[in-house]
Amino acid sequence: MNKKAFTLIEIMIWILISSMVIIIWFQALNSIMVWKIKLIESTNIEKEAFKFSQKFFEEIKRGWTIDYEEYFNRMAVNSGSTDLYLSGHFRKETWFWNSWSVNNWFYYCRSKDWVQMWTGGCLWDFNNLASWNKNDSWNPQRYWQYSLQFIDYNSNYDDDYWDENWDWNIVWDDDDEYLGSGPELFKAWSWVTELYLISADKRKRTIFRWTIINDPNKPPSANCDFSNQQNPTWTWCLWTIEFLQLDWKDWGFNHSKSWEGYSDWIVDTWIINKDFVENAWESWDQIAYWNVDKYFIPLFPNSINVKSFEVQAYPNADIKQSWKVKDIDLAPYIRIKMVLTPSWKIKKQIKWKIPEFNISTTINLTDIFSR
Repeated sequence: MNKKAFTLIEIMIWILISSMVIIIWFQALNSIMVWKIKLIESTNIEKEAFKFSQKFFEEIKRGWTIDYEEYFNRMAVNSGSTDLYLSGHFRKETWFWNSWSVNNWFYYCRSKDWVQMWTGGCLWDFNNLASWNKNDSWNPQRYWQYSLQFIDYNSNYDDDYWDENWDWNIVWDDDDEYLGSGPELFKAWSWVTELYLISADKRKRTIFRWTIINDPNKPPSANCDFSNQQNPTWTWCLWTIEFLQLDWKDWGFNHSKSWEGYSDWIVDTWIINKDFVENAWESWDQIAYWNVDKYFIPLFPNSINVKSFEVQAYPNADIKQSWKVKDIDLAPYIRIKMVLTPSWKIKKQIKWKIPEFNISTTINLTDIFSR
């Protein structure tokens, strides 16, 4: 082989090596660009997920504490029910204490027939409903009814029909006793499904709940199926957390400014906060009673899918009234666990594994700054 032919082979080999190097370089550059795009998109998704998670947590930290009155209301309404959930939250409405029925006035707890009531409350028994007692479960309760579960108006459980001084009034008698313990409203460390919070002055309340809707950006042929209410299919659905705020009004038991009890400084009516009413394009006072779903506002944008949501609340009874219970903590707190993913709006643009973000936190609740 002459020198000219050898030089030609060297040139061809050099071109081949150079081509391979260039191809490998472009592949590496492309991989770097793809990796960079993945990193940027993943970072942006993560930043948005944590941003709105913090918004949720900050909303909880605004001086709220656990609304035990509403948890008692919820326990009463859902007693024995197997049909609990609708789209991720409770199916049955509690009316938020706003019943118009005279059958839903206050009732009082008392031992009876020489049988002691103990400290389990009187929702199912040991109350003065009807002539002796009545099971009041499945019924919406009046505001303050949970607090009355901590008082026995016939603590000596004799047969004086719980009227110790025979003045036709069962309260303010010598046999009235503040028990220092009352009903537990949910199982310890269980998922409470919805989060109910209230301010220190008892004038504002906030409800958080998980909900599911059809994802507006899903393919037309895709199906979001939540016919199984307790375990719906979420593949083509959009899960989110929404909230509602209520304000106190002193409008009497019949929720009317012209009815007995109006302006007597007793909390008896709850209306939708004006900001949430305006969101529903209404301008007058809306009592939180029927069909409140339209007033709830989502906390997360439609680019985020809240795949799972769990809330644990502690303790499961009101600390301020459970002063005889020794192993109860001094301050209430909640634990929250969520799994956030991109919704279909973002997911359809992602060509790689869909990211998931597990978020958990413990929040101590206080009503000191809530006024």
